[in-house]
Amino acid sequence: MNNNDARIVKNNAGIYEIRFGGKRSKRKSTGSTDLREAYAFYGRWMMQTQANVVSVSKILDDYMAEHVAQRVVCTERQADCVTVLKAGLGEKLVTDLDSQVMMKYCNARRAGAINGREVGDGTLRRELNCLIAAINHALRQRRISMADVPHIDLPAAPAPKDSWLTGEQLDKLIATSVSTHGDMSRIHRFIVIASETAARKTSVVELRWDQVDMARGLINFQDDGKARTKKRRVPVPMSSRLKAFLERAWLARTQDEWVLDTPYSIQHHFEAVVKASGLEDVTPHTLRHTWATLAAQAGVELFQIAGVLGDCLATVMRVYAHHCPEHLRGAVNFRDQVT
Repeated sequence: MNNNDARIVKNNAGIYEIRFGGKRSKRKSTGSTDLREAYAFYGRWMMQTQANVVSVSKILDDYMAEHVAQRVVCTERQADCVTVLKAGLGEKLVTDLDSQVMMKYCNARRAGAINGREVGDGTLRRELNCLIAAINHALRQRRISMADVPHIDLPAAPAPKDSWLTGEQLDKLIATSVSTHGDMSRIHRFIVIASETAARKTSVVELRWDQVDMARGLINFQDDGKARTKKRRVPVPMSSRLKAFLERAWLARTQDEWVLDTPYSIQHHFEAVVKASGLEDVTPHTLRHTWATLAAQAGVELFQIAGVLGDCLATVMRVYAHHCPEHLRGAVNFRDQVT
């Protein structure tokens, strides 16, 4: 709320009002026709509202330091959202975030005028959800009042991407990672493990050797030293191919802790391998979808796919059932069995 231009004005009914807000003037009645009483009300109002003047940049910083850093395992996505939000809205006050301000921000973000890259509604929706979470954190900490909380409309959720690689494309990606970076390089190990286990990027990057049980042929992607998150990490059996690969990786290791030598990002190397492979629109998460899609096409039961992914059966049915229509053939042919 911008109160720097607030002033006392008598309305047509003779009651003094506080008018503020620049070009789009807002009004707050003092409820009095007496000027001294009106100024007393004005003083109390100014003290209350100024206590709640908080910038968007401040609430985002507080949210990152007090919530994300303390409770979120992987903070990279929130940090990216905050960087963009501060670039476009950081100097605004929370109370400035009306529909016109947010519409202008969303249009600029879609057009690439903020941070130099055009984005779709899926990315914009994720960033605005981060802003809403930061505002709610400020409200819980009593840095703003409920009256200061703006209503922020979210773009409609886009349809989920059906992005996956064929078996031939996956083989090409794996082969390219060897030719580009060498056998047992970090990126080669990452692609092989991710494509054989359907694990998420962070789970593979942060995988330690003490989570790999060669004797039982299991990888426990849940690090018991870290907090659980909504993104479930589950024990995944090794395929015979992956077990042989990890045995070779163990013999070729340069240290005894991290399977990929270090828990730092592989994003740059992954993008280089994708480009060298002649593929497009492939992210580390594509490997997860690829595993599930190829498994469904091969006739693997959906409940087994759900178990490996760590997702509920309903989610797997919604996303992957169309890849395995054969599992419904018994349902449509039941009358053939009637004698």
